[in-house]
Amino acid sequence: MRFQNISERRIHVFLTSTAAALTVLAGMTACGSGASGEERGEPVAAHGEAESTAHPAEGPLDVVMKEKADEGKGFSLRDATDLNRYVSPAHAEKFKVCFEKEKPSLSAVVLFTVRSSETCPPRVGAEGKADATPDVVGTELRKATDRLVLTGYTPKHIHVDATGGTVSKERSWSYKVCEQSPTAGTPFSADLEPRLVIAASCRKD
Repeated sequence: MRFQNISERRIHVFLTSTAAALTVLAGMTACGSGASGEERGEPVAAHGEAESTAHPAEGPLDVVMKEKADEGKGFSLRDATDLNRYVSPAHAEKFKVCFEKEKPSLSAVVLFTVRSSETCPPRVGAEGKADATPDVVGTELRKATDRLVLTGYTPKHIHVDATGGTVSKERSWSYKVCEQSPTAGTPFSADLEPRLVIAASCRKD
């Protein structure tokens, strides 16, 4: 389990960082070449956590993160439901805390969250309702990846193929998504690894 250790003066920078974006682009390939042998990240949900030791908590995630930083504690973010969705620290203002579990030996805490618009589950790991994969075709790569991450997909599991040869990471953000997999409307699953095909201009039929 990986804990974030962060001071108050760095919390704002952390929340607005582009770490997720850089993770996505690190796996960008030329179209058709694929991406093999990619390492899957650690599960981010509550699986394996002892429910009996997690107690109810409440508050906006960004506020709670700052409180924990003030207390000198590290933290790990987890989905409070069984969906195993990625919880983006860069979008903490869009989440709320439902439960927390202390890790005294590590001076840290596990924060179990759902999005602000959702109702907290009755217990950690309870059944959650899966959102549909958003339609990102025709949008710029930055906006597309942002929407996928907020749906719950882990950044390192989002693959990008660029048509028309090699594209710099900086330039690629302005490219449009021409194809996506899974298709829009597919129920979210933590086992899915989205793939986006981007180009400077998508060909129209």
